[in-house]
Amino acid sequence: MISIPETALLQPQRHTLDNGNVLFCLPTETTSMVRIDLLFEAGSCYQPMKLCATMANQLFYQASKRRKAIEVSEFMDYRGIIIERSTDVYQSGISIYSLKKYLPDLVSLLHELLTEPAFNEEDYNVAKNRLRQELQAAAQRSSSVARRLFYNALYGEDHPLGRYATADDVDRLELESIKRYYFERYRLPEMAIVMSGGCDSSDISLMNKYFGNAKVDELNEPMSYTDPEIVNSGHFSQKIEWAVQSSLRIGRILPIRWDSMEYARFMLLTTALGGYFGSRLMSNIREDKGYTYGIYARTQLYRNSIVFYIITDVSGNDADAAEQEIFNEIRRLQQEPMDDEELDTVRNIMAGDFVRSVDGIFERATRFCDMYGAHIDDKLTDNMRLALATTTPDDIMHLAQKYLLPDQMCICRAGF
Repeated sequence: MISIPETALLQPQRHTLDNGNVLFCLPTETTSMVRIDLLFEAGSCYQPMKLCATMANQLFYQASKRRKAIEVSEFMDYRGIIIERSTDVYQSGISIYSLKKYLPDLVSLLHELLTEPAFNEEDYNVAKNRLRQELQAAAQRSSSVARRLFYNALYGEDHPLGRYATADDVDRLELESIKRYYFERYRLPEMAIVMSGGCDSSDISLMNKYFGNAKVDELNEPMSYTDPEIVNSGHFSQKIEWAVQSSLRIGRILPIRWDSMEYARFMLLTTALGGYFGSRLMSNIREDKGYTYGIYARTQLYRNSIVFYIITDVSGNDADAAEQEIFNEIRRLQQEPMDDEELDTVRNIMAGDFVRSVDGIFERATRFCDMYGAHIDDKLTDNMRLALATTTPDDIMHLAQKYLLPDQMCICRAGF
């Protein structure tokens, strides 16, 4: 079996800035590129209105009170600096890729953008129009609609994971509300910093110079929603005009914790069902029946919540048959222990996927940021290593019997 790196090798260095901010560092000498991740507890669960968190994250780094958006854009473009933004339920942040030699000027500019954002009306209107177009396009994609149906059915409208925005919500936004949200949630003493790539002690000192002085008297409390008490299940569907295919999403909230051995073993079950090209679902529904180009089974980790789901796009005429075959494959896993050869294949697939996910320094940074945001530590990796070595075919079958019950599944269909 493929060897998984030891947990200690994946851990970043931890540094504390003068004001108590934490800076995590993943250095390497193999690249002159540096990636800086700035993470804030500023996700959608804190927003006073839908899309407020997304818009705050889009607007703050575009211009400052001293520099127009075109000046900031030219600064980045001339140096080949790339900025990526992200907003999820709990966290928002940006990832910046730059050559090490540009860091002094870049970090100075980042401090300026964070502490003196312009929030210009013109930039705001451009961002609103772009966001409206994205949401209008998403409303016509069957896969996006099926995802919204699924999470709304699982969690309900009162839970941040169950809410979704539409193009109409863009028109309800107010620039002043976005600005207030930004200054409440994007505070430097509450920012986590992750540096990776060709960084060293001088770069840590540089970050401390700009971000290690700001202090506040009272810190924001992080939020962590729990699972709904009622298990939602049943069929949910939404027609999309002119759609020629249907998107299926089938799954449930798992009543287990991420740090349990049951979850580590369940990851093997998920992989066997739909986690690689030769999986049960792929072999049946793509290769044998020809209903789809791809079908996948996954788990998604949130704070205090794990979602299992199966996703595929099929011709509208094949949706019923594809759904039936999905549950046929689940029943096979519940009734027949897989043979040792298949389980060995699943072990190698999982181990190989994990090694690829930490193969480069920036991949390790992505993994760490994801785990940090979800409040997950390397107990998950340790459990996975043990599960790969000790899980038996009977373990897989018993987990399928326990958690993959059709009457506890949400079955969502959007499109044709």
